[in-house]
Amino acid sequence: MEALTQALGRVQGANARASLTRRLGRLVAADRLEPADLNDVACALWRKRHPDLIPDVRKALEQLTPPATNILHGLLVLLEKSPEELRAWAADDSVPVELKGEVLTVLTEEMPEALVSALPAFISSAQLLVDTAVKHRGAASGYFVDLFSLLLLSPACLLPRLPEETRSELRDMARRLVAATSSLKSSLQSAVLLKHLGHPEDAALLDAHRPADPTLAKVFDDAVQVLRGRSSPGEIV
Repeated sequence: MEALTQALGRVQGANARASLTRRLGRLVAADRLEPADLNDVACALWRKRHPDLIPDVRKALEQLTPPATNILHGLLVLLEKSPEELRAWAADDSVPVELKGEVLTVLTEEMPEALVSALPAFISSAQLLVDTAVKHRGAASGYFVDLFSLLLLSPACLLPRLPEETRSELRDMARRLVAATSSLKSSLQSAVLLKHLGHPEDAALLDAHRPADPTLAKVFDDAVQVLRGRSSPGEIV
């Protein structure tokens, strides 16, 4: 079923959209909802990105209760908002961080060209969360995992297109999260981000927080090797 859902997300035409919305309806009506199944359908529907999907997604949201609805809320935000509206929404501190994270999760399925301009707003909104994410698990830590997962899907494509100020913000956050005690995944992602955005002096920081596990340590070692061979602090790899 997962493979069929993913395939439908890549097929063009109204018939594929209709099949996916029927699949969504069956999931919502089921006695027991599997979050992974809902995520698969939401991501496949995002690949369709058609205004005709909005009523079906809204109807499904009305039938579900949180937290199961979060991924559909994220999908609905993306379906309804223009790039300009999405930037303003992402910069709004009153929007729950969990919902912003779900939007990022949907975008990891496919990042449209028109929405790249919204990334700086998602990145800047993370600055207030760093202290909490470094020390505690929860929504703040999860947001960084969602954000970094999206950026690292195609770092050579996305990172150079960010404004210099935004890249500097990312570097600062990654430096702090390398030492995160709350999330090993955030720490590893931060090491990879520093490999792409860091300065030569960041190699010492990575060495200081190198994990004991050899497999995990290799992520840090690879980043250190790149950083020590970097000729320019602003270079992106």
